[in-house]
Amino acid sequence: MIEIKVPKLNNNDTSYILVEWLAADGEAVAIGDPLVVVETSKTAEELLAEDAGILRRVVAEGSDCEPGQVIARLQAPGEAVPQQVSVAAGRQDAAGEIVITAPARALMDELGVPAERVRTLGKKVIRREDVEALTRAPEPDARAGLVALSKAQRLTGDVVTRSHQTIPAAFTAVKIDVTGTAKLTRDLSKHARTLIGLSELVVKAVADQRAEFPLLFATLVEPGYVRLAEGAHVGVTIDVGKGLFIPVVRDADARPLDSVARELMDYRMTALRGSFRERDLEGANIAVTLHNDGAITLAVPIVYPGHVCALSLAATQQEVAPADDGGFTVRQTVQLGLAFDHRVVNGRDAAMFLGAVKQMLETPRRWLE
Repeated sequence: MIEIKVPKLNNNDTSYILVEWLAADGEAVAIGDPLVVVETSKTAEELLAEDAGILRRVVAEGSDCEPGQVIARLQAPGEAVPQQVSVAAGRQDAAGEIVITAPARALMDELGVPAERVRTLGKKVIRREDVEALTRAPEPDARAGLVALSKAQRLTGDVVTRSHQTIPAAFTAVKIDVTGTAKLTRDLSKHARTLIGLSELVVKAVADQRAEFPLLFATLVEPGYVRLAEGAHVGVTIDVGKGLFIPVVRDADARPLDSVARELMDYRMTALRGSFRERDLEGANIAVTLHNDGAITLAVPIVYPGHVCALSLAATQQEVAPADDGGFTVRQTVQLGLAFDHRVVNGRDAAMFLGAVKQMLETPRRWLE
């Protein structure tokens, strides 16, 4: 029989949840058929059949599963079926309201934790880590007013902590006059038949600096050595109220502006649907964080572990400035910040990099070339 194993879906999680089987036990499946939905801390991934055969499930819905774990087998027609042993199968509690995974159930039995207590967590699937957290904490009446962070937010916290602990980051920023460019975005959007705003222009302008500033797109692999990137893979923050995601625009330096803009629009729609896949979120070598709230004048981004730098785009501000005729004019400006790993990049290089991006954004006609 052919074993179906859980692939490694990201570099952050050590376990996932098998949410739903899409093919019935004993059903004949063909290559490419959807088999199962596995949930990570950020996304839900649909795994497809890589071979044909009769599906024999091993792991039940609601169970924890790890990369490399066998969750099912494919039986060839006429092949004898070996005795099946369910691994880490989850089961519903007596009320049928929640699914308690096998590791969680075992720990509950060991510690004498009743199902009524885990129901207070308000989760549909109870994992071992939930029981551990519950038993480490005071009784519920002593926890009044406390709210548990989501797994995605806890993961964000882990990444931010690792960044602060391992990356000696410095920060600099530049003010950019985008008056002319902002006026041009309507024409650019009409020509490209997709929304092109300042965010899209910044992503493209940043990506286009890779050839001249390769170290800012590099990866520090060990002290004193970096690996240069073959393309500008720009991660862009998107938060529409359903969590923070950083999808990746790959090879943005080799693509035209309208292609970059269309992909960013697709990502915004994906965020609204809550349907990001792990492949959308992996592989960035630089990040642009967007801070569009009108009250934000400057933001300091976090350098993602494995990256050398991250940029922040603050909201557009109205500013009164002297005019050439001796009077005054109103211009639109933004602050573009750059946090960088000082082990790899020095202040002069950071300033030159920001200067190059600034020049592109302050020369609006170049976007029509």
